[in-house]
Amino acid sequence: LYYKLNNVEDELRMYREAKAVYVEALGDKHPYVAGTRKNIGMVLAERGEYDAAMSEFKKARNIYMSLNDKGSLGSRDIASALSCIGNVQNRRGNLDDALKYYRDALGIYRRVMIQSEQSGQEAQAATQDVTSTLKIIGMVHAKQGELDQAMECFQEAMDLLRSRGSMMDVKGPIGSGSILARIAGILYKKGQYDEAMCHYEEAYDVTRQELGTADHPDIAGLLHYIGGIHHKRGNFTEAMSCYKDAVRIYKDTLGSENPAVATTLVCIGNIHFRKKSLEKAMCFYEEALRIHRIAYGPYHPDVAPTLKSIGMIHTKLGEYDEALDVFRDVLQIKCAVHGTNHPEVANAYKSLGNVQFKKGELGDAERQYRYALSIYKNSLGEGHANTVNIKKSIHFIRESMRQKGEVLRSKGRHKISLSRSRSAQVLPMPPQS
Repeated sequence: LYYKLNNVEDELRMYREAKAVYVEALGDKHPYVAGTRKNIGMVLAERGEYDAAMSEFKKARNIYMSLNDKGSLGSRDIASALSCIGNVQNRRGNLDDALKYYRDALGIYRRVMIQSEQSGQEAQAATQDVTSTLKIIGMVHAKQGELDQAMECFQEAMDLLRSRGSMMDVKGPIGSGSILARIAGILYKKGQYDEAMCHYEEAYDVTRQELGTADHPDIAGLLHYIGGIHHKRGNFTEAMSCYKDAVRIYKDTLGSENPAVATTLVCIGNIHFRKKSLEKAMCFYEEALRIHRIAYGPYHPDVAPTLKSIGMIHTKLGEYDEALDVFRDVLQIKCAVHGTNHPEVANAYKSLGNVQFKKGELGDAERQYRYALSIYKNSLGEGHANTVNIKKSIHFIRESMRQKGEVLRSKGRHKISLSRSRSAQVLPMPPQS
């Protein structure tokens, strides 16, 4: 109930109370305890408390593994706990570690699916577990820019659904409509916008058929993506229509302060930003920021991009002090989420440097860029584009500072020369013909 009300504090409190009751009544190795620990971990992960979430998921996994020694009943639960651990690594940006956990989970789910087919029990649920994990692995590959590997995962999931005859039977977010949407996303990233639009529209039709209604968050999500293609093409009227429909559905189905509402409000703000309506864009960004902070707290990774957009508007309006305050908040979030040696942290230092450069504070800008350079070199390597570009920025600033210093020294020498000339009452030489 508290989950549906988006009341995170009470949701977490009730899960913890339930865990205490289960431990007292059943012992700390019971599957009910493991399940409740997993629920607690999911709430903590949503709040960005990743270390605490990881601890809960690992304890749940260990309980399931101890139960699995007695048979194979717990193997699906082990895979679920591994997927949850992978989700935390994914959110932290540790994508290689996330893939390891997801692949371990996928191996277990595949074995369970084969066993289910042989026994004739829960075959559809087992198929959904496999396709769901294939989809998540594909999403991680897409994040890494490995679009072909991502497409292979999504296509395998789609083929599996079709081969099991469950294309129109699997409900919820892992139905075929969801897979079609992910394929569309890869086509979008490859710049194949016509093909992407066709897949999104097919996903929209399939999902409506699966759900039996257009008033569902999954439909809103597809409208959001369709709007994104119109947005990319510069069809702002069509994009705005899709985004507004998505916001309406999200509000009706999830509530007006759900993070999904904020995500689409940011897109509406982006349209106003591109149309140079900066005040309107700021209104949408600030409303999205308010919702994200209510949902996640001030230091969640989803808060940072909206803050960055607000900082960009302050910068464009020449409100540099306000922009610096915002970008410092972004830096604090990035450090809290990723640690101090991550490219996202370097990006935040670079944003601070950009503003200080515009303010004419070249020394401060150069220092921020040097922080960014150190991180880029350690995390991405000397040859990465980010490393190369920040070196160019540092060189440009140092050259600007050198020239500025020479001008100042020249002005100083000129003043001294004039002072001496006046005191000696010596007139300058006329120009030579």
